Amino acid sequence: MSRKAPTEPGTWSLPELDRMWHPATWFLRPVDPHRGHYGWEILILVLGGYANIIANRFLDDFWHLPFNLGVMAVALVIARRAGVTWSEMGLRTDRVPRGLVVGGIVIAVIGLGMVVAVAIPFTRELFYDDRVIGTPVWEVLADALVRIPLATALFEEVFFRGIVFGMFLRRTAPFWAATASAFFFGLWHILPTLETIEVNPAGDLFNGAIGLIVAGAGAVLGTMAAGYGFTWLRLVANSTVAPWLAHIGTNSTAMLAALFVVHVIG
Repeated sequence: MSRKAPTEPGTWSLPELDRMWHPATWFLRPVDPHRGHYGWEILILVLGGYANIIANRFLDDFWHLPFNLGVMAVALVIARRAGVTWSEMGLRTDRVPRGLVVGGIVIAVIGLGMVVAVAIPFTRELFYDDRVIGTPVWEVLADALVRIPLATALFEEVFFRGIVFGMFLRRTAPFWAATASAFFFGLWHILPTLETIEVNPAGDLFNGAIGLIVAGAGAVLGTMAAGYGFTWLRLVANSTVAPWLAHIGTNSTAMLAALFVVHVIG
């Protein structure tokens, strides 16, 4: 592929970003890699680590929404101050329609999968979650329809598939930027996994220190794999809207399915 430096701000041209979902582009390096110091990337990762500890160890669920959206806003300010463009972060408004289409298709597929899982007695047992059993219906709905879409999915997609991916993309090939983003996304899920393992039916499989280590490692590897998938969706649409909707589909539909199993099927 013949390549030249982009005429607009950033290390990749808009046509290159639109084609970046294709495997032929995954190991191409920027024509003019960003040469600035690494302090901005380190600052973003430190901010993410701080937010992860505070949100999982010290905050009640009620405060997750304002806290995470506040951290996201600070991270966006830092990224823009570092010179990362809206295009590199997948936050162009003119790519939102593509993001809605791609993300909507994924939500439909996930929803169909949840219906099948609920219909099969063996897999239905996995939906008997203590977080749903011991929680009022309105609170579960608030989690599924407000907290998860905004405090979890929007924050994580803008932070990892937008900001972290975009910052590394300025320096290296898309595959390695995706790997860095997926790795930190995996680390982000260690604390939530350890927090929820006691209330999920599958948590009985992980007892003792060895069990917790296995659960933590599994969380990192599993969410890394999900991170690659979410990044690919972001590249297909050239918009973080696509993985945001897919993320909502993954988390919220599972909670709504659990609500149906617990309170309707019984």
